[in-house]
Amino acid sequence: MTESSEHDPVLPGSVPVSNIVESGAVTARVGLWFWLTALGILLITLIVEFGGLDRQIFLWLNDLGRFAGDTFWIGTTTLGDGLVVCVLVLPFVRRKPELVWALLVSLLLMALYVKGLKFFIHRDRPLTNLLGADFRIIGAPYRFNSFPSGHAAAAAMLAGIFCLFFKQVWVRVAIIGLALMIGASRIVMGIHWTVDVLAGFLGGWMAAGLGYWLASRLRFGTTLPGKITIGVLLGGAAVVMLINNHTDYAQAFRFQQGIALICLIYVTCDVGLWYRRKNTILFL
Repeated sequence: MTESSEHDPVLPGSVPVSNIVESGAVTARVGLWFWLTALGILLITLIVEFGGLDRQIFLWLNDLGRFAGDTFWIGTTTLGDGLVVCVLVLPFVRRKPELVWALLVSLLLMALYVKGLKFFIHRDRPLTNLLGADFRIIGAPYRFNSFPSGHAAAAAMLAGIFCLFFKQVWVRVAIIGLALMIGASRIVMGIHWTVDVLAGFLGGWMAAGLGYWLASRLRFGTTLPGKITIGVLLGGAAVVMLINNHTDYAQAFRFQQGIALICLIYVTCDVGLWYRRKNTILFL
């Protein structure tokens, strides 16, 4: 096995994915801390559901969210959109292709989890069971297919992947804090029950762990053809975000355009500088 570079993600109980790809001899392991976190989310979900706290917490958080305006919560919830999550990792395509590949595998698992449960569990949204005057609603008046929250699942999946690839405490705290805010936004906006969000967190976090493990076995995303393919696809996704608002919120369009533009500019400059340095070294 080759030596780890200073950028390799090294965690207790896990193996750097870049080393795994080079050697092909070891499969990434997810540390016990990761699965204990999932167990904690599951226990909280069960307590809220069977303790009769779902509606109470929903109404409390929904009212608490009034400290910020609609634009803030719409912007926050936009960060949990699946397409936006993909574009957010575009800047990592060259520098950390193993992270991007693991995230895309995890995203597929997460989508199967969310879509599968929505298909089999037909849970009404708050607006169907509560009077609109009793709580705050921001955006479209959704009424059905509440369980689980796809935005919360995407946010937890993104947080899980970053926690697996970065050992810095500030990175983990920041990304988990963002995921919690995205989950809270679904309640503040009156779109999901508390248990919907918690179930989304659980599924997204589990998907990240399984996706991280699978990505070390299915190594296409870290090969040169794979990196090029993924880069083109994510670049195309960013272009789509520039020209089309696929969310239900008109206020989110400028925000998603800003995200797409920043990511496109960054990755273009990054690849351009890398290519320039490479050619300079060759000529020297």
